[in-house]
Amino acid sequence: MKNLAILGATGSIGKNTLDLVRSAPEHFKVFSLVANSNVSEMKSLIEEFSPEVSVMHDMSAAKHLRDLVDVDIMQGAEGIRAAVTEECVDIVVAGIVGYAGLPSIMLAIESGKQILLANKEAIICAGGLIIEKIRSSESKIIPIDSEHNAIFQCLGQDYECFKRPKNVKKIILTASGGPFRSWSCEQMQNASVESALKHPNWKMGKKISVDSATMMNKGLEILEAHWLFKLQNEEIDVLVHPESVIHSMVEFEDKSTLAQLSNPDMRVPISFGLSWPGRGSNKIETINWKKFPQLSFHPVDTKKFPAIEIARDVLNEGSTAGMILNTANEIAVEAFLSKRIHFLEITDVVTQILEKMSDTFNHRIRSIEELEDFHKRIVSQFSQFFG
Repeated sequence: MKNLAILGATGSIGKNTLDLVRSAPEHFKVFSLVANSNVSEMKSLIEEFSPEVSVMHDMSAAKHLRDLVDVDIMQGAEGIRAAVTEECVDIVVAGIVGYAGLPSIMLAIESGKQILLANKEAIICAGGLIIEKIRSSESKIIPIDSEHNAIFQCLGQDYECFKRPKNVKKIILTASGGPFRSWSCEQMQNASVESALKHPNWKMGKKISVDSATMMNKGLEILEAHWLFKLQNEEIDVLVHPESVIHSMVEFEDKSTLAQLSNPDMRVPISFGLSWPGRGSNKIETINWKKFPQLSFHPVDTKKFPAIEIARDVLNEGSTAGMILNTANEIAVEAFLSKRIHFLEITDVVTQILEKMSDTFNHRIRSIEELEDFHKRIVSQFSQFFG
């Protein structure tokens, strides 16, 4: 029986993890649940799973939930610490979206936990600090976003993240192309929020759905792969694969290529992470090969989707450039979701912030406190765009 701390319990990763727990109650117990502000869903989860620790990060949401359930509801940083650091916690599912998820991941590392990492932004913003913490901890990180989990699986059972894999020539990240793969730039200029959220293959949260539509998600994954697998720009390739059956590939020095294939279902990589270093059974549907008479691959149109080249440029810059890119993108996506900017302006705004802060690309970050100060500095740069 493994005890789980599920961070982002009401989000996509949390929901998929809990679905796996429901199908294997003899193997997994929910020790703690952490959510931000979704009171109604959190109430249902508490009643179903009876966690020992329940946390609402938002203060008003915590107060509201206390009126609805007869259990102790913790809040904020203190609650997250209680959810993550308890000795009995075996696995921390890091599903809090964006930069906000970083503090909980650092806590989990310090506590020596096995971490199922769905938060690429934490690695991108604080890769150096995370690696430093990992070196002095017994913690293990297993990526559970579909692409990096696929790479992790192809590298073999003995592989550990943050170490350069042996005999690898390059990795190939696959991309669906998102909802606008066949749209023209003119069509994309007037793309609505609703159309950007209609991913053709995956069911995901709003932020990551928009990132998929701009292909910034793939750009961020290039940066994540650099940190997780110690690979350089030229060793990380991207191909558009509309069927989303091959989730990524590894090409070795002997010219062999290994790929991981499954239906586009986030429960597959999460299930692998929960069972690692073994493989557990589950009730997920296998691929129906009759539906796929062929699998197709295409190069990325970087003129339509400049986010890929933006990310590659950032990778060649200093250590803080990734932090600037990620923060700029988070704020620009939120501006699009609230209909303050058009779709194509997302990458335009990101580019402008990167140019404005280019003199800080080599700024050395030595602590979480310094990282937080730098994050606030980046946010302040958006005042001229959004007031």
